[in-house]
Amino acid sequence: MVKQIPIASPVRTQAIVNRYFVRAKKNLGQNFLVDLNAVQGIAEAAGIQEGDQVIEIGPGIGSLTEQLLLYGGKVFAYEVDDSLPEILETELPQRIDGEPLSSRFKLVLKDVLKANFAEDLAGFFDLTKPVKVVANLPYYITTPIIFSLLESGLNFTSLTLMMQKEVADRLAAGPGNKDYGPLTIAVQTRMAVDLALNVGHASFMPQPKVDSAVVVLTPLKTPVDVGDPEKFNRLVKLCFAQRRKTLSNNLKTLVPDKAERESLLTNLKLDPRVRPEQLAISDYIALNQALNA
Repeated sequence: MVKQIPIASPVRTQAIVNRYFVRAKKNLGQNFLVDLNAVQGIAEAAGIQEGDQVIEIGPGIGSLTEQLLLYGGKVFAYEVDDSLPEILETELPQRIDGEPLSSRFKLVLKDVLKANFAEDLAGFFDLTKPVKVVANLPYYITTPIIFSLLESGLNFTSLTLMMQKEVADRLAAGPGNKDYGPLTIAVQTRMAVDLALNVGHASFMPQPKVDSAVVVLTPLKTPVDVGDPEKFNRLVKLCFAQRRKTLSNNLKTLVPDKAERESLLTNLKLDPRVRPEQLAISDYIALNQALNA
């Protein structure tokens, strides 16, 4: 039996594109990944091992899906493009480790933002065991998907996500970095962030104008206690609303009196003239507690 060229190779991807007359849809943010090293790097960053239950978001024509299966994963995929099921069912390996594809792979045509995981996964995954989420995310919807997964109640051990490098840098940033902001803080209070690998724009077909990166998000054993989450998030967004302004100026709407405002900050050992990106998450927690005391 002739060994099939991986879907992630440019030659195989082009053959699939020609055979099915498929084109990457701009409105869905589609770009086919044609770099086997990058695809295998994603599977390795996710730590995919035999028997892992893997949710994939946006499998496309199957370049990443194929490797997740070959690494030993059992894959449940969400896809919104109804032109792709035939390609996946035909082009993915029909048997993996002696098992038929149907026992290792299931595809549903559904927006993952509308997923009911308990209902969707029942009968295919063992819901008493955790899952791993792996995705090559469309740039335009990366942040909503991240927060949807964080709020879903899904029992996952990690999220391994490829996204625009600019967003990845924001997730991984620390205080004092220009990329540090509300998204950083919202994610880092709940997840450990590991920037696993960079993927250049030449690894895709068609090539996007920007580079990508793979980030692994792992739930913190003990989530950071921010107090009232709604008030905390509102405070952080307010402080970053005008990044070039000082912390004191950004807090005017909450504490109109300048002397009172600066006294509050001084008591917290915070310089009123500091910029919002210079504060650590612990500083924002302390500030939120003081404002709501």
